[in-house]
Amino acid sequence: MLNTINYLLDEGVNKTKNKQYNLVSLSILRIIVGLHVLFELITAFSIKEILWNSSIFNTSITFLHNEFYFYIFYFVGIALMFIYTIGISSIFLNIAVYIFVYILYQASPFLLDGGNNILIIVLFYMIFTNNTQHYSIYSKYKVSNIKNITHNLFLILILVQTCILYFFAGFFKAQGEMWLHGTALYYILSLDSFSMEPFAWLQSIILNSSFLLTLGAYTAIFTQLFFPFLVFNKYTRYILLLGSIGFHLSIIFFMGLTTFGMIMIALDLQFISDDEYNKIVSIFKKWFNNVKLSVKKKINLKDHEKPLKEKIY
Repeated sequence: MLNTINYLLDEGVNKTKNKQYNLVSLSILRIIVGLHVLFELITAFSIKEILWNSSIFNTSITFLHNEFYFYIFYFVGIALMFIYTIGISSIFLNIAVYIFVYILYQASPFLLDGGNNILIIVLFYMIFTNNTQHYSIYSKYKVSNIKNITHNLFLILILVQTCILYFFAGFFKAQGEMWLHGTALYYILSLDSFSMEPFAWLQSIILNSSFLLTLGAYTAIFTQLFFPFLVFNKYTRYILLLGSIGFHLSIIFFMGLTTFGMIMIALDLQFISDDEYNKIVSIFKKWFNNVKLSVKKKINLKDHEKPLKEKIY
């Protein structure tokens, strides 16, 4: 028994120190987080003084009440998030981004949409990960056994934190009468503040169908409650992730919670390995090449048919 435990521990240590995992998904997470914060900063440009400079709304971070410090904080923050999004490998940049975003949210709780809590926790974990290996302008990252172990351990923390979030979201939904009766989505989608005009027709169909409302409520409960148990099973992971991503896409389209939905989708993608991403990319490339070849054949066929038609006429 002890030999088996020692063997498993040795195997685990060797795996974590020899390779960094989920480099693609962490790079995607970095980009989405960066765009999320940039979106908040830029869209709030016209009311930035009210949100962060005013002592009425900002009661926590007093140094931002100074107009000079506030403008430095705001514009340097935009530059910082832009650099972070395009990808420059630096632990100091990761630390600076974490501090900036933490202060930003503490200074104005009116910006918060529920995704900020998990975002702050994940941003801290990302300080110690290699999240610029892909889709970045500077990805020079010196690899060592210690850095590999650190990267993989904090990746595990991101995965565990996501599982905890989903489990308790499902757990508390399961205790709510409206969720159990299947009416929760009806009341949510009936709110004018959470309605999106382009999808009003689809929203109306859902609201008028007790079957769809009940199905949506119970799917949300079971998907979230059993997420930690099903996401690590190779037979159920893809179905679960597709369901979870679909759920958050519906939040984006029907409720307008775009930034929250994107953060949660980015966290869902952390459960897909680099090898799986490569397989997905190769499938899409193969499909694209087949479509391209099919279009070329049709164009060539039409070009050959034209001279024949001209001869006939």
